[in-house]
Amino acid sequence: MIISEDKLRLILLKSGFVAPEELEAATKISHDLDTPLIDVVIERGIILERFLGEAIADHIGFPYADIKNEKIAKKILNLLPANVANKKRMVIFGENKDVVSLAMENPHDLASVEYVKKRVGKSVKIFFTLANVLNLALDQYKADVKADYEKIISENINAIGQNKAAATDLPVVKIFDTIIEFAASERASDIHIENLGDKVVVRFRVDGKLRDVLELPASIQASIITRIKIISGLRTDDHRIPQDGRFRFKHREDEISVRVSILPTLNGEDAELRLLSQAARPKTLEDLGLSGINLKLVIEGLKQPHGLILSTGPTGSGKTTTLYNILTILNTADVNICTIEDPIEYGLRRVNQIQVNTAAGLTFASGLRSILRHDPNIVLVGEIRDQETAEIATHAALTGHLVLSSLHTNDAISTIPRLEDLGVQPYLIASTLNLAIAQRLVPKNHQSCLVTKELDQTTIDNLIKGFGERLPPAFIQSKKRYYAGAGCDACSHTGFKGRTGIFEVLKFSEKIKQMIIAKKPIPEILSQAKKEGFKAMLEDGLEKVQSGLTTYDEIIKAVKD
Repeated sequence: MIISEDKLRLILLKSGFVAPEELEAATKISHDLDTPLIDVVIERGIILERFLGEAIADHIGFPYADIKNEKIAKKILNLLPANVANKKRMVIFGENKDVVSLAMENPHDLASVEYVKKRVGKSVKIFFTLANVLNLALDQYKADVKADYEKIISENINAIGQNKAAATDLPVVKIFDTIIEFAASERASDIHIENLGDKVVVRFRVDGKLRDVLELPASIQASIITRIKIISGLRTDDHRIPQDGRFRFKHREDEISVRVSILPTLNGEDAELRLLSQAARPKTLEDLGLSGINLKLVIEGLKQPHGLILSTGPTGSGKTTTLYNILTILNTADVNICTIEDPIEYGLRRVNQIQVNTAAGLTFASGLRSILRHDPNIVLVGEIRDQETAEIATHAALTGHLVLSSLHTNDAISTIPRLEDLGVQPYLIASTLNLAIAQRLVPKNHQSCLVTKELDQTTIDNLIKGFGERLPPAFIQSKKRYYAGAGCDACSHTGFKGRTGIFEVLKFSEKIKQMIIAKKPIPEILSQAKKEGFKAMLEDGLEKVQSGLTTYDEIIKAVKD
């Protein structure tokens, strides 16, 4: 950051968006967690990112470039080479006859400004922009970067030839390093390296969708797998059993943790790598996709000193990310937070995180039992899977702890019968359960290539067939148009970039708790929740369609019985 913390504090107060008491609390959290103040105020929703950027830009005497969702013409973008733009942390985003517009993280870097002047032969208008906004703009180089990565891999494969190279040989190291750099530049969450016998296929999962990106000769598969094992601290001489490990690498300014799974298959060992990027993780509840009444209910629920908050949904629906965001908000110096997870996805400063190890006898239940002797205020249990864990978690919530956990149910109301199936008595559910947050992830429309579309009869029929009476009254008659991404280079012509959550948040009011104790039917409880303002996931999804965030087709796929 180009300004000191003291200056940032003055800027925030002068902006009028941050009250003095909010700033003092944020500063204390920043010091306690050894986290930059700028990250704290954005992550905790104290000030919107754009307003913060504008305030800093005004203070340092430069205009602010809000280019987070701006599509930069390829001709303009390529006025600066990708390697220079990334190294110098700047991007050209506009041009006219005599002047180019240059967004910089550090506008006082006059040497870089002079370089741009000489390179383009024009005057330069300098703009300030925030680091993560600049990163999104730099991602627009990725169409050219893809070709560069493929070229590097091809050259190193040729250098190996038909020989089985050692895992420490330069070409093999370069190939693997290039694959993970390529994946990071594509915002991939997972890398699959699969041996098909005659070739090795490399696949990336981007925005929840898996696609082939590279083919490698089968002859180098063993060397690539061995390379992964070496940097992950796994046994290189054992090819018969699954192995799990971790390693880290740096991509631009982002430290990325990689969770590794090696699996022996018919054609040899395959690898699955989960990329866990701190920069890509949603920073606020709003970034997750929470809004309106759902956001209000979650914020109110976090103020409760004890009880049970459950995040529910199928595998891959973003439950863990939601729980981590909640922990980030609750993580202050005056509370003791302990977690038991399988696996630990992100390291959180000043949080006691425990990894499940069933081989050593450390399960969710045994770990949770030990945590409760560690004087915690807040406990996170990665997942409630069995009766023992469910009983310990609910008793912990009953005895003065705030307990966060995840549960596999399709919707929020199903937490009640699911906990009952796990042996939790209705009176315990009613006494402890504060909130159930159900969610799904849907692809986000790429905002730079949005077009208006008409709601066609096929989509209407699919909505009626899939949801029937669950559709809000008169919805089909009133909503005839929506937005979708047309597809462009920056989104790989998919029309989507990133994902957002669609949610339903069920608050367990006193009336609902009485109905649980009385063992009322679930439809009756749901009816009462709706009277109290409960918004179903389908409604939240339809609202996000109308606001241009996603499409009807994606909602139909995500929200189904």
